Amino acid sequence: MKLKSFGCSFIWGSELPDLSKSTDSLIKGSMYSELTWPARLSRALNIGYGCYARPGCGNFFIANQCLDQLALNEPALYVINWTWIDRFDYINQDNSSNRWKTLRPNTSCDGQEQLADYYYRNLHSQYRDKLATLMHIKLCIDSLQQTGHEFIMTYVDDLMLETEWHTSPAVSTLQEYIRPHLRQFNGLNMLEYSREHGHAFGPQAHPLESAHEDLFQYALANFAVDKIKTA
Repeated sequence: MKLKSFGCSFIWGSELPDLSKSTDSLIKGSMYSELTWPARLSRALNIGYGCYARPGCGNFFIANQCLDQLALNEPALYVINWTWIDRFDYINQDNSSNRWKTLRPNTSCDGQEQLADYYYRNLHSQYRDKLATLMHIKLCIDSLQQTGHEFIMTYVDDLMLETEWHTSPAVSTLQEYIRPHLRQFNGLNMLEYSREHGHAFGPQAHPLESAHEDLFQYALANFAVDKIKTA
């Protein structure tokens, strides 16, 4: 039995002191921090830990990682933290060592500036972002429940739950479906909670070690982990 975590840099542990900055380690998926709140939670539950997060990724990638692990049919507690809805994941056919790529607004996008500029000027829409993210989340919820896996699901982007703009009956129905499954930290997402409690952030805007310790303590006390079957 192990705890399997999924997300972007906040779950991978960017800027935490135990994390190697080696690009090769990131590409191979062999390194991640053991100081994040899910990693701490695994130790409190006395189970193994596996991290399938990736810095800079989007929600399509996160859903893919979750479904890949579910296909292995291994006993696990799943901890999934959904990221910003405007990130666009795609498969890069020309680079077999790092097939997944992600376009992000207002970043260098790893040398993909022209492609990102075209996408966000001509193809991107907030409605598409919301609908796609909500569909990914629902699929993972359904798959986790159908396979009988315990899970803790959190998020960092409140836009996916926004109801005034860029909505439709489909969006509203999906929002209501996923809302009961999303955990918050005292009514806030993990970034808002970390800021409100005065924790330090790194130069790249990642919550640092004290924040993850606080998030872990909150999860341990409030996410009913004592009722999770880990045997």
